[in-house]
Amino acid sequence: MDIEYSKPLVDLPSFLSTISMVVDDDTAIIQQLIQAERKSPSIYGPTRDLFVSVLQGNFSFDVALKHASSTITDETERRCAIAVLRASERFLREEPNHPVRLLPRMEYILPNGMPLDVSPVWLRHFHSQRLMVLHFWQTPLSSWQLSAAATVLRASLFKAYPQYSSSELDFISVSLDSFADRRRFERLNWTKLKPLDDEQLTRFWKKFLRAWSDYQRRPPRVIRHHREPTLFDKLKRARSN
Repeated sequence: MDIEYSKPLVDLPSFLSTISMVVDDDTAIIQQLIQAERKSPSIYGPTRDLFVSVLQGNFSFDVALKHASSTITDETERRCAIAVLRASERFLREEPNHPVRLLPRMEYILPNGMPLDVSPVWLRHFHSQRLMVLHFWQTPLSSWQLSAAATVLRASLFKAYPQYSSSELDFISVSLDSFADRRRFERLNWTKLKPLDDEQLTRFWKKFLRAWSDYQRRPPRVIRHHREPTLFDKLKRARSN
């Protein structure tokens, strides 16, 4: 049995991952931070690529769905891509095709001085430019979390790209419906997101930073890895029997 010690997070998780951690229970926030220590590839990367490709007109919806079914080799990534595309079918079929580009990363500074990487954010080139954020996950963001995400995004835009701060926003959320075993598509704008005021935002981050401080004070945890027995192990066990 191999033993190693956990390595606490030094940097904050991604933009929406950090936002999604903020709940009423500090213990639950700490548990999510612990889970975030295990770096894993984004299972929704291929889904985002296909989604944006359809919006740009590179693929039709049917071609994108076929592409997801036949070329994504990882089973989990393939299942997620198909589910998200099907839930978004009406939007993707009806939305006019326009160029889409990824904005360079933005940075938001938390009250304790820690930087939060606010990305990815896309810009869609209509007659008037529209911003787009994609949230593909199992658990939907709460109304509080959505409002906080909108507030952080708007503050970051004012600082980095003020020319886009008044652009309309399409916050696309495709997550599991809590009342049914299927994905639900939502398209939210600034008005529906209801950005927080300064006092509300301070309360939001106070909740997260209190849990972050408690998490950082915890000693490293022992992580035990069960490895497959080697030939030497098998011979040793056979001799002992």
